Amino acid sequence: MSHPSPTRMVETRGEQMFPRLSDAQLLDLLPFGDHRTYAAGEILFAEGERHVPMFVVLSGAVDIVRHGRDGSEVPIVTHLPGQFTGEVGVLAGRGAIASGRAREPSRVLVIAEAKLHELVVNRAELSELIMRAFILRRVALIDQPDAGLTLIGSRRAPDTHALRQFLERNGQPHVYLDLDDDADTAAVMDLHGVTVDELPVAITIGGQVLRRPGIRELADAIALTPDRLDGRTVDVVVIGAGPAGLAAAVYAASEGLSVVVVDAKAPGGQAGSSSKIENYFGFPTGISGQALAGRGFVQAQKFGAEVAIPRRAVDFECGHRRRTVVILDGGERLTARAVVLATGARYRKLDTVDNLERFEGRGVYYAASMMEATLCSGEEAIVVGGGNSAGQAAVFLAAHAKHVHVLVRATGLAASMSDYLIRRIATTSRITLHTETEITELLGDRVLEGVVWTSRATGARAPRPIRHVFLFCGAEPHTTWLRDCVALDDKHFILTGDDIGAEALRAAAWPLARPPMRLETSHPGVFAVGDVRSGSVKRVAAAVGEGSTAVQLLHAYLAEQAGEAP
Repeated sequence: MSHPSPTRMVETRGEQMFPRLSDAQLLDLLPFGDHRTYAAGEILFAEGERHVPMFVVLSGAVDIVRHGRDGSEVPIVTHLPGQFTGEVGVLAGRGAIASGRAREPSRVLVIAEAKLHELVVNRAELSELIMRAFILRRVALIDQPDAGLTLIGSRRAPDTHALRQFLERNGQPHVYLDLDDDADTAAVMDLHGVTVDELPVAITIGGQVLRRPGIRELADAIALTPDRLDGRTVDVVVIGAGPAGLAAAVYAASEGLSVVVVDAKAPGGQAGSSSKIENYFGFPTGISGQALAGRGFVQAQKFGAEVAIPRRAVDFECGHRRRTVVILDGGERLTARAVVLATGARYRKLDTVDNLERFEGRGVYYAASMMEATLCSGEEAIVVGGGNSAGQAAVFLAAHAKHVHVLVRATGLAASMSDYLIRRIATTSRITLHTETEITELLGDRVLEGVVWTSRATGARAPRPIRHVFLFCGAEPHTTWLRDCVALDDKHFILTGDDIGAEALRAAAWPLARPPMRLETSHPGVFAVGDVRSGSVKRVAAAVGEGSTAVQLLHAYLAEQAGEAP
């Protein structure tokens, strides 16, 4: 996702990024914080530090600085009286991406994390001002050159793409150096004693060198992961941070419930990979899936939901009627009074080739963001799939690639794609639709070098030297980890409400006199929303609606468990 340059943003939106509070607004803030004084040169907070308060400058001045890739100090801004520190990471207690230092003797109001949440919920005018500033600051920091973590990789190095995608989709400031494209990469590698065989390598702002890190190791190193969750009991655990899960988190947290959301990758789910959603109500010019998810993510944090990324739910203890234990990777155990399953669905892998995994992230992709579009700039690309996500990807990639080939097994697109996308594909000269066609071979050694596609009608094979394939075909639900805790349909999507037949309820030993509520599974108090639910409408708006509706239903369930009338 591209943004205006940091300098341009400050020029055009500087007053929103760095507002100065009025005397009346400062008085309104006083009950939320404590006064503190700092000597000139004293550090208020340091890069990487967790649970940093928001500091409101009452007198003096506070410099915000960060470290560049070469270790030098890079100034960002100086906060004067009436201004405040912070960006969106402050709301979740994540690692600070800059440092604060008193330029001169200064007096500040220190607003701790819990009080900041109370402030942005209870003070509407101040909330709007603070939240807008926080979001704009993070956007500007993401696009600053030489900012944050340095990631060194290569299109030939396994896992490079996965790490880049993780950082991009989680809005983490970083610099990416590619061994194949950036002239100064070798010098940076020599400086840190890194060899080609150790790529990808991440270098933190503190100078820590991570060789071929996993996503969890990388997240821990940049203080993106949450505090330990083991042993906590909360009202609601939401599993999955796509549109349905984030909507459930926003509504539940805003209504006073304690909420933890867990997701293995990033906010947005499958929708987060959409380059542009044009038929979502209220956005006539469209919005990217990542931008929409980012707004929902910040909104959930505003109301106090803990969004734990990257965390994967790996097991489910559902034997107890009044509580459910969710087990996370690493062995952490979360106990919930109610659970919302919003694990979504993933695009199916090609069943016509046997070497697909070799090329994943090195020529085969399941998302079409600006990062992937840059990889195929000036070259041909293939989009496989006939749904809206495939159509959006094809139109987006056509603005960057030399040509885009859309491959579908069906005889056309009308049965699975919105009309506006069908018409756009038909009238875009750089897109060609190939019906009744499928990929039958992937060619190459360490990276994709070409494909063979085959006509299902004639059997004719066509070798093509195309190095970029985007898969948006079908959907498989994330439900294997649930074992037999909830009833599934024949395609392994979760059954809810009236769709759970009497036989399935008997097999699940349904314990209540009433039948399951509309979005409730065969286990009381466990709800399923969004793409993972059997019979769901595979649209972002429908997922958001189900997420919000589930909260109303789980309120009824919690009241029922408390002995009150639902």
